[in-house]
Amino acid sequence: MNGSSRPATGYPVLQNSANNPPIGAQSGTTAYPYVAPPPQSNFYNNINPNPYYDPAYATRRAAFYRRFIAGMISVFVIFGVVLFIMWLVLRPRVPRFSVISLSVSQFNVSSSSQISGNWNVLFTVSNPNDKLHAYYDTIETYVFYQSQLLAQNELAPFDQGTKSQTNLTAKLVAASAYVDGKALSGINEDRSHGSVTFNLRILALVRFKAGSWRARRRLLRVSCVNLSVGVSSNSSNGTLTGGPRKCDVVV
Repeated sequence: MNGSSRPATGYPVLQNSANNPPIGAQSGTTAYPYVAPPPQSNFYNNINPNPYYDPAYATRRAAFYRRFIAGMISVFVIFGVVLFIMWLVLRPRVPRFSVISLSVSQFNVSSSSQISGNWNVLFTVSNPNDKLHAYYDTIETYVFYQSQLLAQNELAPFDQGTKSQTNLTAKLVAASAYVDGKALSGINEDRSHGSVTFNLRILALVRFKAGSWRARRRLLRVSCVNLSVGVSSNSSNGTLTGGPRKCDVVV
């Protein structure tokens, strides 16, 4: 077969010439030999990877938390300033307690670790505040030897005006109170030296008031320690030695 009768197997190659530039090429520019890529679509770029996330909502929530924290800080600061001003105006002070006298009668210790006796305590309560009235709703007294409770009693409620002092009498009775062997040995040894040392504890619920302002109730813990009473082995009666004693008060 000759060349003119062969079947066509492709497109003819276009020859470059000044009159026939390549397809897609402009005059005076270099032709791009490849097909131009298709235009990019913005469809996939606009897809939110987390459809449940709302940037506007997150911004509002963060702003709410900031305002909430700032508001709480402001409340605490204002509250602290108000308390400080009230403290400057009222100048609250803790009441003072003192034991004036202490006597014991019919004080007996048996070999079976049982103690009997009567304690009469006279103590004063002073309100040193200039603007606060004190109201004692509950006041309880306890007498100890070391850590051993011997007797207790509850006193009647009372109130105090500003810069005032109240004398209270507490009568505590022990009828065959049990103590351990260590306390029993200590009492007998103390009596052999002519005196026994007791400790007085007072628990009081007190309220303070100034005009229409009222404070919440406070628990006062009063400790009157090392109260030496002159009672020997040959006697069942004794009184406080060394004069009045001041007590420690803890709120």
